[in-house]
Amino acid sequence: MFPAPPLEGFIVVVQHKPDVARRLESALSHSGATAFTARSGAETIEIMNRYQAHLVVVDTHDADGLFNEQVVFAAFHRGSGRICYSETFPENGLITWARWVDIKEPAAAVVEQAIEWRRRMKD
Repeated sequence: MFPAPPLEGFIVVVQHKPDVARRLESALSHSGATAFTARSGAETIEIMNRYQAHLVVVDTHDADGLFNEQVVFAAFHRGSGRICYSETFPENGLITWARWVDIKEPAAAVVEQAIEWRRRMKD
């Protein structure tokens, strides 16, 4: 008998630059998560609500250049985990309610944070 992947049944929405989103989607999927990708804040929120996502992973800004504060706020109110995978992290605003992972870190660092979030949800 093989153990279940650590993120099996975990739903994640990734909103990032296309190449980064593909890397994150692949890493999260290999860990068992069901990962959806989005380009804009509005699309991210729509997918998050439709599939009752457990976690959102975003850059500081969406593809249209809009600050992703509204995504973090919506995820917070849903009780979903929030990770900002970016070069810099603002010191103020609602986006500070997300855990920051430096984009210099590999996608595996985001997966580790996702696993930690899932563990906290089960406690």
